[in-house]
Amino acid sequence: MLVKAGAPVDQTIKTLSAYLEKGDCIIDGGNEWYENTERREKAMAELGLLYLGMGVSGGEEGARNGPSLMPGGSIEAYNYIEDILLKVAAQVRDSRPCVTYIGKGGSGNFVKMVHNGIEYGDMQLIAEAYDVLKSVGKLSNEELHNVFTEWNKGELLSFLVEITADIFGIKDDKGEGYLVDKVLDKTGMKGTGKWTVQQAADLSVAAPTIASSLDSRFLNGLKDERVEAAKVFKASGFGDVLTDQVVDKAKLIDDVRQALYASKISQSKEKQQKKLS
Repeated sequence: MLVKAGAPVDQTIKTLSAYLEKGDCIIDGGNEWYENTERREKAMAELGLLYLGMGVSGGEEGARNGPSLMPGGSIEAYNYIEDILLKVAAQVRDSRPCVTYIGKGGSGNFVKMVHNGIEYGDMQLIAEAYDVLKSVGKLSNEELHNVFTEWNKGELLSFLVEITADIFGIKDDKGEGYLVDKVLDKTGMKGTGKWTVQQAADLSVAAPTIASSLDSRFLNGLKDERVEAAKVFKASGFGDVLTDQVVDKAKLIDDVRQALYASKISQSKEKQQKKLS
């Protein structure tokens, strides 16, 4: 099942379990707080049912070509469906399919939670790099497309940098200009980034990049408040302080590239710290 975390999962399980027989398996493939998964696995075991909480990652490419799967919970349940998962998962050349049994309890959901939290941080770093290039360097969408495409050929090579480059090249097929300029600068979240920061705090593990990215999402969601604040700043005489700056674009692009790379290295240290904890 793939439903919204929390109460909807419990309701779905309640409905499903009435039609299941002992030995049947329920798989929750959505993002979920790992302690909920552990609670549900115990409850299902009392009914003679098997339960897996399985992280699924891959987006639209994963839907078409196979995702990365992170199953955790009943090892009996995993063994029961392992052959299916090995076929469904992304197939990596010169390696095994992108699936393995993570461990007991809510470990599968826990790994996916941290995976998403790290992605929160990575996306925020890329967004800030874009903002500096756009606001300070005044780069056009075409220039941004070329810059990120070039970055994706070097040490910044990644799926997120690749799709960032792609979006700058997409024009609005229902109007004029580029699609990226029509996207509302307001975002929501599914909760995994917040859970990661909460868990890091509980374990006394520093996760500043992820925590900062979460703060940015909170602020980003306050669209109406930001619009009103901008009016106050403008009325007080605070205009665009970057308007009259003369910038060496080539130097700025290289400085931002190095800053983004350094930030990613710093975040990788946070990943290692979480593993050690």
